[in-house]
Amino acid sequence: MPSYLAKVQKRMDIYSRRRTRSILTGNYGSVFKGRSMDFDDLREYIPGDDVKDIDWKASARSRGVMIRRYIAIRKRNIMIIADSGRNMATLAPSGESKAEVATFCAGVMAYIGINHSDLVGMVYGNHAENKRFPLKENRANAENFLNSYAKAPKFESADGDLASVLQYANKGNRERKTFVIITDPESAEKQDMELLRKLLARHEIMFILVEDAPLTDNKLKKHDTKDIDGLVRLPSFMRSSKSVAKAEQAYREKQKATITKNLRHLSVTSCFVDSSETAVTNIVNMLEEQKNARKR
Repeated sequence: MPSYLAKVQKRMDIYSRRRTRSILTGNYGSVFKGRSMDFDDLREYIPGDDVKDIDWKASARSRGVMIRRYIAIRKRNIMIIADSGRNMATLAPSGESKAEVATFCAGVMAYIGINHSDLVGMVYGNHAENKRFPLKENRANAENFLNSYAKAPKFESADGDLASVLQYANKGNRERKTFVIITDPESAEKQDMELLRKLLARHEIMFILVEDAPLTDNKLKKHDTKDIDGLVRLPSFMRSSKSVAKAEQAYREKQKATITKNLRHLSVTSCFVDSSETAVTNIVNMLEEQKNARKR
């Protein structure tokens, strides 16, 4: 069984736009006060405060009883939600399958979470079935769901159905989570924005979009290609046409711009990934955008 986490070497962090209002939702400053090693401030004692928090030295220097307050450190719940429809079995621009690239991206996010003592789980699925792996803090759980997902997308799999996977991931648990959604641009373009708005009322959402290999790519020019349903063929001689290549590039650029605009309208950060090689850099940039958005 390959170790996907071993491929991820950089340490990064996941930033939140908002402060947590739950007791177990993130490794960042909370609006609640709690016990930790990070001292925040002193304030006067009020009935109901824990007497263990009284700072006797500060109380002796003041006219009242003072207690110490600490920043509460919370564990973040990171749920990786991946599309396992047959659309993910097709090729990425690098020549890898999109499932390979998606698995590596999931590994990056899992590695980040585990190295920051967060709880990480995964839900993946398609139109036929969904599968859930619980939120845990250990590498064994992450390796388990990464290996399981890597084998899931196949050409004989059911169509992708991101909306049902999101609803399944959100069902039966009202804890705030960070949803890291991994799919392709076609599925993201068709995504129900109203469903995302409802999820954003409680959760934070990020999108990682694994791009499709261009039909006019040099690696494919010697072969006839067809769409995932096998209904439309594009002969190799047509893919040598400069006008076809130009039209495809324009379509993909417009698609990316539309998706990015729609997600930003909802304050959802996203990135496009074309290979395992560029995944870390693009994900880091996305997390930096998330960090900077929180400051605004």
